[in-house]
Amino acid sequence: MQLITCDFISGCFGGGCGVLLGHPLDTIKTWQQFSNLRIRTSMYKIVTCHIGIRGFYRGMFFPLITSGALNSVVFAVYGQHLRNLQGLCKSRSMREREWRAHVMFAGSVAGATQVMFGCPVEIVKVRLQTLQYVGHPWLCLRDIIVREGIWGLYRGITPMMWRDVLPYGVYMLVYEYMIAIEKRLHHIRQDRKAGTIGSPYEASLVATAGALAGVVSWMFIVPFDVVKTVMQSETDPTVHKSMMHCFRMLVRRYGWRSLFRGSIMIIARAAPVNSATFLGYEWCLGKCHQYFTIDRT
Repeated sequence: MQLITCDFISGCFGGGCGVLLGHPLDTIKTWQQFSNLRIRTSMYKIVTCHIGIRGFYRGMFFPLITSGALNSVVFAVYGQHLRNLQGLCKSRSMREREWRAHVMFAGSVAGATQVMFGCPVEIVKVRLQTLQYVGHPWLCLRDIIVREGIWGLYRGITPMMWRDVLPYGVYMLVYEYMIAIEKRLHHIRQDRKAGTIGSPYEASLVATAGALAGVVSWMFIVPFDVVKTVMQSETDPTVHKSMMHCFRMLVRRYGWRSLFRGSIMIIARAAPVNSATFLGYEWCLGKCHQYFTIDRT
């Protein structure tokens, strides 16, 4: 139970770190996908439409207060499933042989959890960022339910499933693989045992592992993120009949390149945000284990 609690608290802290660092870049990305504009034009629109630099932080409050809880659930689900799967193995060699498959599966289950809890958060964030709703996040949430019903909160869930479920498995696998490489060098083990990210070397490696995991997991799923944004920003539920209908509409109207709109911002955002998320997660996890006197070795 203490292990799950540690995963929950650490995921909450890491998620908050990622939102604080990455929201301005996420706002630019969302405007690019929503309006099919270039980066410079999107930044100009954000500043002029929102009356100043604060436009880059519009819609941050709701994901900030929910992303921590959401990430805590995701990391707790991932950690618990990985421990359960590894616990089913009868020998150390079997655990090592099945480790990659276990990480992929546990990460994918965590991704599915992220979709179910995260879709309502995403749609409110997108509506506020693109000025499809002007007001308090909770009022936006209520407006969606009143106008579109409870299923309105799950608009765009299909492309979000494609974006998050399997890629979350890849995301966790890349991160864990990078950390496993470092463990072989015997640097991180002592610092984790002490309950802290204690050296610049370790901090830089955790940041690099998180950045690489984020970039790799995003490389092949940008079109699904574009479709998700377009579907969620639309206030008329009859416009986009399905994910494929939205795909065809975007290609017909703007060309196939529109499916990759925002790619630069996504990659630029993925590295620092995921570095901050995993640094926050690992640091807080070490502190929690130190507090509960849990040996991580």
